[in-house]
Amino acid sequence: MAVSSEHAEDPFAVVDRLLDQQMVKHFEMAQLIAEYRDMLADLQEQRRPDQDRVKLARSLPGARYHVATTYVRESWLVLEGELKRLFPPEEPPA
Repeated sequence: MAVSSEHAEDPFAVVDRLLDQQMVKHFEMAQLIAEYRDMLADLQEQRRPDQDRVKLARSLPGARYHVATTYVRESWLVLEGELKRLFPPEEPPA
C-alpha cells in the first residue's frame, strides 16, 4: 500500500529532527564529561578518596559515553542518507 504524499513527512523536517537529535545527544555527552571532571576535582581535593569513587573514576566515561558515541555515529549515517535523498547528486549532462 502506497503512502500518500500528503501524509509523508516533509524531508526538510526529517533532516531538522535528526539534526536536533544529534545536538541533544552531544549536549548529553558534554554533561557526562562535565560530571566526570567534577568527580576528578572532588577526588583531587580529598586526602583519602573514597575507594568506590576511585573505582568509578577509573571506569569513566564508561559505558554510557560509549553508547552515546555509537548512537551519534549510527544516527549520523541515517542523517547522511536522508540528506542524499533530499539532495540527490546531479546527473551529468548527456
